[in-house]
Amino acid sequence: MPSITVVGSVNRDFVLTVRALPRPGETVLARRFVEGAGGKGANQAVAAARLGSRVRLVARVGADASAILGALASEGVDVEAVRSDPHTTTGIAAVVVDDAGENTIVVNPGANAGLGVEDLPPRLVRSAGEVVLVQNEIPSDVVDQAVLRAREQGGIVVLNPAPARPVDARVLAAVDVLVPNLGELASLLGTERPATLDGARDLLEGAALPCRAVVVTLGADGALLKQADRAGATHIPAPLVAAVDTVGAGDTFCGALADALARGAGLAAAAERAVRAASHAVTGLGAQAAMPYAAQLDTPADPTAS
Repeated sequence: MPSITVVGSVNRDFVLTVRALPRPGETVLARRFVEGAGGKGANQAVAAARLGSRVRLVARVGADASAILGALASEGVDVEAVRSDPHTTTGIAAVVVDDAGENTIVVNPGANAGLGVEDLPPRLVRSAGEVVLVQNEIPSDVVDQAVLRAREQGGIVVLNPAPARPVDARVLAAVDVLVPNLGELASLLGTERPATLDGARDLLEGAALPCRAVVVTLGADGALLKQADRAGATHIPAPLVAAVDTVGAGDTFCGALADALARGAGLAAAAERAVRAASHAVTGLGAQAAMPYAAQLDTPADPTAS
């Protein structure tokens, strides 16, 4: 089985669906409430595990996480490297989703903020070709050390710089594949977010980032891929689907990309499969609940949007 280590966050997700997102000062009634496991680290681990990878999660949770750890284990995620802190609570994400599938999210980091460099296993890379997948919902020093250690140990390093914050050039140089969304890419480059696909392509093609490749997620527009050793950027369009909930789509993309890379796929093929996985994920409610299994991904859903 392909092997992946995910270093990241674990949250308790509280998802409320509404007709329209509330304006400042406005109170709206939710149509539905769902509680489940979330956090970028946990989400990406589940996304990869559902596609068949052997996934280990490195994270920190509070004393209230027994149900979440059980759910992750039931998905096939190895949680032996998840540390429990009895003095705090697991991170919490309050998610509001409207009828168009758009969302707002407020996160209290909780135990995620306590993840330390000492929590990283000495061997992040356990076998040849292993992917190490990291995101920014954990302290920056842990992100930096995970990326640098994985590079030293010969892993395939994937960094999802979300939420956006500065990343040291030395760390970026150790990254094989950087996976920002368009807003995060603009933030890294210190510029405004482009309003069009052509603007996104121009921004990516002009970006001077030291990593080996960048895959920019574009939501319904798919993704853009730029590799350091090739000229120009490649657009990977997304299939047309009826979006129900976009929460977790980016995490599904990252997990599917890591799964494909761990299987030895080329980057273009891996990104194309990740786009299809993310498109499938937006057709259901909830982050992890809507993530596809391999059999579902190999049979694309019929488009229902006009």
